[in-house]
Amino acid sequence: MSSSSDSSNLLRVLEEKAKRAVEIASSIGLIVGYVSRTSPSLIDEEGGYVVFDVDPVVYFHNFHSLMQASNYLGVVDIKTLNLISLKVVSVERKDILAELDLPDIYFSLPHTEVSGLLTKTRIKAKPLLAYDFESNTVQAANFVIEPQSPVVLLRDPGVIQKVLGLPDEGVFLGFTTIGDTPVFGGNAYLYAPLRAFYQHVLVVGTTGSGKTTLLKNIIASIVSGLKLRDNNVSVVVLDPNKDYVTITLRPLWLVLGQQGEDVELAKRVGGESARIRGLIIVLPITRTIVEEYVKRAETWAKGLKMITEDYVHSILGPIAKRFHWSYDISKVEVVEEPAQGGRLRLVRVKVSFKYGAFIDEFEYCIVPYALRYRDFKPRELITLNPYFTRQAKDALHRLLQIIAEKNAYVETIYDLYEALKEARFRLEEKQRRGIVLDPNREYIIELVRDLAIHKSTLENIIRQLGALIDTGLFDVYIKGQGEDKYLHEPPVEYVLEKHFEVFHGYPIVVDLEYLQLHSQADPEKTISIVAFRILNRIFEWKLLQSRLKLETQPVLIFIDEAHRFFPSKSGVEEYIEHVSSMIDRIARLGRARKLGLVFSTHSPRDVHDIILQLTNTKIVLRTDKSHLGYLELPAEYRDFITRAGDRVAVVKSHMLRLGYSVFKTPPPLVGHYDLSAI
Repeated sequence: MSSSSDSSNLLRVLEEKAKRAVEIASSIGLIVGYVSRTSPSLIDEEGGYVVFDVDPVVYFHNFHSLMQASNYLGVVDIKTLNLISLKVVSVERKDILAELDLPDIYFSLPHTEVSGLLTKTRIKAKPLLAYDFESNTVQAANFVIEPQSPVVLLRDPGVIQKVLGLPDEGVFLGFTTIGDTPVFGGNAYLYAPLRAFYQHVLVVGTTGSGKTTLLKNIIASIVSGLKLRDNNVSVVVLDPNKDYVTITLRPLWLVLGQQGEDVELAKRVGGESARIRGLIIVLPITRTIVEEYVKRAETWAKGLKMITEDYVHSILGPIAKRFHWSYDISKVEVVEEPAQGGRLRLVRVKVSFKYGAFIDEFEYCIVPYALRYRDFKPRELITLNPYFTRQAKDALHRLLQIIAEKNAYVETIYDLYEALKEARFRLEEKQRRGIVLDPNREYIIELVRDLAIHKSTLENIIRQLGALIDTGLFDVYIKGQGEDKYLHEPPVEYVLEKHFEVFHGYPIVVDLEYLQLHSQADPEKTISIVAFRILNRIFEWKLLQSRLKLETQPVLIFIDEAHRFFPSKSGVEEYIEHVSSMIDRIARLGRARKLGLVFSTHSPRDVHDIILQLTNTKIVLRTDKSHLGYLELPAEYRDFITRAGDRVAVVKSHMLRLGYSVFKTPPPLVGHYDLSAI
């Protein structure tokens, strides 16, 4: 075949492909230009670039999407018909006089002549990823792009997800942005695959940057099942500030009818689809609380009803008063659910909330939480308080083990505490105190002497048992007999096993602020004790089910203000060692068992290093420049994130094809009311 014939055939093929490239580009967005015929397209070992010109009419109609460096566009390569994503490197604008290359001496006086702006805009961009429509695959764009290939401003959300290498399903985070502005008209949704959460997530941002809003939006996405193949995901929130007990309410922007670009974005994923219609609230009940109500109530059930009603009023009352809304508690019912080895007591509360034209009904399941000394094995009790020294842990474990083996009856932690204090007195005074103790207490005193527990070790044991007592959570007396004399620890495992069958998959919120308000102990110690206990029980449940070859649903645990539970410094070596080993064990083994941890903090310097090491996905909202060294962000993001707007973040994750993405989460998709401010 002759050379001229080959050329003719090739020309016909290229003509068909060029026509097809334009058709493809037109179907997925707006063509804004064509790869330059006068400037080379290039690819080398360090990457490549293309240059194209944009007509002034097209430019001025779409300048928001074309005028910024780092903007995203697409180009349909003529030879492959692949769609290649482009990241803008530079944008060049020239007045018509600059194009004429006339010297300045011809224009002595500056004046405005807007017709001189009707010039083409030159844009230089680098290729990122190539999407093959036929095979539906994405690969690195490591080939040169042909001149005359159409450049397109993308509109099709599905195509945008593909060509930017973004997951097209998972947990909704927000909308991909350039700076603070969503790209492609807000059609680039950013999802995090659920498996990213099993490898744990750290959210960092200064106060007011939008951390809590982001976490609430993530929770709303999970509970609503938006773009999730697995809709049965249990959410547990350790809430030290009572920020999450209002997520059953509608978002303020929806109720007040607010307008704006951000609200329009929220409407796309918000509304009824994001509604959370109930909560399971784990409510720590201390002796102080019970003493107040038991005196007024004939039975424990009535006392629990009174506690619950007052608690619900404390959540909803200030909000209703502030906005002139109203609500009714239509039903309060004490329920006992049979659980393995015991039972679960809870109060179901039906609420009707009226905000203007809206009326919503939702449910609170209030689970009273307290601890009973006799339910604890020796090692469990010791691990409850991380402030025991090593010597104290060993001595107390031996002591409790012997007590258990000899069946010495110790009813409450107060009995143990008083016996140890008496033992200390007798050891110091070398004489009997003259007070006759019951045989079990006398037995403990003899054991302390026989085990030769050192004075300083005994002091630490007594001090740390006293810290447990000061929480007010142990041996909470209620009006009952026998096994019902004290409030039991609720079976968290049962709640998770029946989470969707009985409890409709409602998020589980542990209200740690309520505990701080009603406990005499150091708030940080108190909330840590409950948080660690619940974390360990969830982990042990997962571990046991796995060993029994039983399938369990994914569980995601949100730990707000993580620095309060897992500080980088504590002043007590044993505490730091205990915390780091616990979180390391839970995080590493939890990956294989679909147990994910989401930590939130304002400074990465304040949380333990183990958290920075174990979280494979990091989300950084506006933060101080001094924190960036801990987060390993590339230079191109560092300056930006220190001045980013509210709710704008950089996410770093191996789950993203490009490794990094900038996004903006919308205004809260669920109720977000600052109770302390109200």
